[in-house]
Amino acid sequence: MLILYHWRLQLPLRYQVQKLQQITRTLTSSHLDFRTLENLKNDPALCKDMMKSGKSIILQDRKYLVQQEPGSKSCSLHTTTFENLKNSTIQHSVLLTVINNCAIFATSVEDVTMFTKNGKQLIEPRPALFLLSEEDQGLATMGLNLLQWQMDNKYCGKCQTELMYHNSGRSCRCENCKVTYFPRYNPVVIMLVVCGDFCLLGRNKQFPSRMFSALAGFIDVGEKIEQAVVREVSEEVSVEVDISQVRYVSSDFWGGFRRNYSPELMIGCVATVDTMQEPCCSEEIAEARWFHKDEIREALEKSKIPGLQKLQNDGLLLPPPFATAHKLAALWCKES
Repeated sequence: MLILYHWRLQLPLRYQVQKLQQITRTLTSSHLDFRTLENLKNDPALCKDMMKSGKSIILQDRKYLVQQEPGSKSCSLHTTTFENLKNSTIQHSVLLTVINNCAIFATSVEDVTMFTKNGKQLIEPRPALFLLSEEDQGLATMGLNLLQWQMDNKYCGKCQTELMYHNSGRSCRCENCKVTYFPRYNPVVIMLVVCGDFCLLGRNKQFPSRMFSALAGFIDVGEKIEQAVVREVSEEVSVEVDISQVRYVSSDFWGGFRRNYSPELMIGCVATVDTMQEPCCSEEIAEARWFHKDEIREALEKSKIPGLQKLQNDGLLLPPPFATAHKLAALWCKES
């Protein structure tokens, strides 16, 4: 069989066509799921109908129902159908996403006893971050916060009329004020200040003695991301950052793990400075120091093994791999 080679890629042309077809199918599937999700949010009847064939993760008292993986410490979210939930007392339910044309919901129930068999158990949100896959972490955190939003918003803030929720659980409406409410969360900047092969980390007064992290703070109303980075670094450690040297890196959804704390959008940035200015800490920061890349790399490796950092009595401690601060430090260490 004759196989043609592309002069630049030096790979079989047939292979390139097959890969392109696979990517096209994936994008098409994802695009259809996004369209379906949007339709479910806007069409109560369609959403109710999709619940019949959909699946739901289960929560009780802000805890996730998970399935222990055989021979492993990791867990996966237990999912079930609404048919299996008909004998449970459902408190709230919310649409999370659509995967391969299957609607995924999160449902809070009064009692999960009927489901806690064959290795299934309830776990708290924070420990779940260490045990669940990244995909399950996203679903669990979204479900936890959207269900909490429903519980916290029963009446209109203007006229006290009871709110009517859409079948998707993603919006509610006051029929008296004719106002529709949607879930909200707070934007936060989290930034790694770097100078050559050194980065500046701070230790919050609530952290253990060797635990350091990237600086962070809420974005003020009317403030741009870069402006918030410059202000927060100045307020927390009195280090001056040129706004032109701030660059966006990535973002993460975070929070809601404690009942009275709102969820946050963590906007990760890197701020480059020309000189290693001596930090002067605010009341919130117990200590701030410059660390070399070698120290960061060593701490990053330790943080990948649960419990290892606590067993060792010396050296820098960093947040775990799922934290935005960890991701910023890891990306910076990979840069030349």
